[in-house]
Amino acid sequence: MWQRIQTIWLLLAGVAMTLMLFKPYGLLIGAGGEGYLMDVMGVHASSTGELLKSTWGLFILDAIIVFVSFGIIFLYKRRILQMRLCVFNILVLIGFLIYLSVQVWQISSAEDMTFGLRVWLSMPVVAIILHYLAIRAIGADEAMVRAAERLR
Repeated sequence: MWQRIQTIWLLLAGVAMTLMLFKPYGLLIGAGGEGYLMDVMGVHASSTGELLKSTWGLFILDAIIVFVSFGIIFLYKRRILQMRLCVFNILVLIGFLIYLSVQVWQISSAEDMTFGLRVWLSMPVVAIILHYLAIRAIGADEAMVRAAERLR
């Protein structure tokens, strides 16, 4: 139902990962001092906007996470499926973080760059926490429904 707390958690998780689609989450600084911004679409030169390396896989994973987060909200009558999809989304978020760290390591080691974090990089961790809170709230709802059915 729309008035449940898990709706808020899932909505916030979806918004957090939507922000990752539009904000740069890292700054790569080369040996010569030139800067490159990293977002879900790739590594771009700060001055010209030229694409250095494409990371389209991050975009696909992020889009899956956003669509599943918002889609789970509408499955309020199927609580067990909601919990399973939340667990699926947590696993995809962990995969997103692993793939992101591999991409950063490959780019920074190949081009001899250092990686500087931005605050937007914390959004996947925030989304994992919010999905966990949603799982707990959905589980509490399921326990309440089962207890009410047992009393009939």
